[in-house]
Amino acid sequence: MSATRIMIIGGPGAGKSRLALRLSRILDIAVYCVDEAVHDEKGKLRPSSEIDCTVRSWASKHQWIIEGGNSRTYSDRASRATILVLMKPPRWLRVYRVAIRDKLKFSLIYWSFKYDEIFGLKDELILGSSGKDIATYTIRTNKDADELLKMLGHKNC
Repeated sequence: MSATRIMIIGGPGAGKSRLALRLSRILDIAVYCVDEAVHDEKGKLRPSSEIDCTVRSWASKHQWIIEGGNSRTYSDRASRATILVLMKPPRWLRVYRVAIRDKLKFSLIYWSFKYDEIFGLKDELILGSSGKDIATYTIRTNKDADELLKMLGHKNC
């Protein structure tokens, strides 16, 4: 298994960015954050077509770690990924992390709480429909993340 294209998905506060940055340091691969494609520098939502074009351009690169949502481009990323990671810590922990990180902004806390009902099935389906050549991992705890990092770090040596 080659760790050259890693797709990381999961709800807000799941730890996607943290895992992506840690993997980037170990594997020396660039990280692309879907949130950066979704919002411009002023926080304004970009048009869907622009978001999708940006994320697809990242997915066409030779090496990448792409973390984040935008389920419209899941299949584009998954079809090229060598590793697919679903971050799925308990809902209470994700909501807590978002509340702390985003200073109790109600809309983000609500979105974090509702994520599983809205996108959880899409996340599970993309994980389950990945091809045989794609290694898949579900990360529920910090220990799971540490084990993945350790395993990929050793395979990179």
